[in-house]
Amino acid sequence: MTHYIDQYLILNNRNYFAVAEEFTLLQQLFKQDTVFEKLNFWIDMVIYPIINLISIIFYDQRISIFTILSIHKAVTRWQQYIRYLQLKSETNEWKEIVNFTGGPVISTNDDTYIMYVFADAMQRLRNRLFPTFLTKKGAKSL
Repeated sequence: MTHYIDQYLILNNRNYFAVAEEFTLLQQLFKQDTVFEKLNFWIDMVIYPIINLISIIFYDQRISIFTILSIHKAVTRWQQYIRYLQLKSETNEWKEIVNFTGGPVISTNDDTYIMYVFADAMQRLRNRLFPTFLTKKGAKSL
């Protein structure tokens, strides 16, 4: 497993905190704790686009600015949702890696910010694999 972790860190040179920030923002956007939030998700992502499509195709309705805005909103939401799923998968890998290495070094009581804990742990693992003398700044000082 350590070989896998090293390989992951080498191949995924990321700004872990920026990824954690993006994931946290998208997680808040797609949080579906209540029935109303789930219903709103389905209306924005599925029902409105289908209604617009049906009205354009079957009722020969002209495409208005509101239809274009609705379609744009749906496409943007789908792009954000797909990105959210990608980041969710990536951060789940972080959790597995960090838990395998002994868990996070720091902790938080707020579930909103737990990704920053894992980002810190991933950055510490990366720094351990690539000491500071291997960075651009460290290479210039050599």
